[in-house]
Amino acid sequence: MLKCLGFVAINTFNKASSMDRTNVGQGRWLTGGPLFAALLVGVVYGQAAGGQAAGGQAPAGTTPGSAPAAQAFSPDKVVLKVGDASVTAGEIEKAIQGLPPQAQRSLAGQGQGRKPIGDEYVMMLVLSQQALAHHLDSTPAFKELLALSRLKILASQEYQQILQEAVVAPEEISKYYAAHQSDFEEAQVLQVAVRKKPEGAKEGTPGFTPEEAKARVEEIRKAFIAGDDPKQIADKYHVENLVRVDTQPYPVHRGSQPANMAKAAFELKPGEVSEVFDLGQVLAFVKVVSRRTPDMKEFSSRIENTLRQQKISTALEALKKNANVWMDDAYFAAPPGGQPPVRPQTMTGGPLTPQ
Repeated sequence: MLKCLGFVAINTFNKASSMDRTNVGQGRWLTGGPLFAALLVGVVYGQAAGGQAAGGQAPAGTTPGSAPAAQAFSPDKVVLKVGDASVTAGEIEKAIQGLPPQAQRSLAGQGQGRKPIGDEYVMMLVLSQQALAHHLDSTPAFKELLALSRLKILASQEYQQILQEAVVAPEEISKYYAAHQSDFEEAQVLQVAVRKKPEGAKEGTPGFTPEEAKARVEEIRKAFIAGDDPKQIADKYHVENLVRVDTQPYPVHRGSQPANMAKAAFELKPGEVSEVFDLGQVLAFVKVVSRRTPDMKEFSSRIENTLRQQKISTALEALKKNANVWMDDAYFAAPPGGQPPVRPQTMTGGPLTPQ
């Protein structure tokens, strides 16, 4: 009975999480708020997946201190009753572990132990029992949600199985690092960027004309080539949201910059300045400060995650290939002229890549 209600509630969390929190008594969240919705989802998915996130690890942000600190009880001890329904301590703990990290932190932060989730668990049972009394489980809408949610839970269970099988051995990490060592090379660079107005821009559009931008960026580039202090250059030329002059180097890796800028960062010698690159909305160049190849230990976790994701993707693609999938291309086609919106480039710190 409880899981059936969870099926119906699976899609409610995102909606409810944006609702205002309503306090009743000593900090209890009124049913319908984020904790209640998270509980409904967590009862199903938390128990199905063991309260674990993708990768078979504990949800991000959860620590032993995340759960409400309270006295330990036997998992079989009945701690709550609603009518003929009994709930054990183990079931409550599973519900807490199945909550999203944000809901767990909120629960721990209330300082009331397990009481808030106990109150919501009671209300969930009360509502589910009332729903059965009203025969809501016999409505077409409920049956549609039940069927769709059953598919989601089955898919979640199988995905968890795939995650558990996607194990990366230490020798695989070493082999990957040896084959892709150049990908981990790091360059420390200073970057200069000058915003220019696009062709046909309306009056008031921020930026220099193409001619002004070119003259400005070349003037700054000459100062860098001459070996002037970056801080003095920045003091002279920096203009908020128009001209950016880095005074502290930042690390870049292959692929983290536009192709031409990345090539310069890893081909120039330390101390050399690149040519000016036209990135559309800005003119930019870099000065290479230093370059190094980090030790494998610095990237072992990232490599492990990459290899694990590759194993997962391979398993999923194999499942699709063997499932004889067909999709109506006309029905699933993108709308005519559908293009993602172009986001303006920022002039703040970090790699200046086209957005």
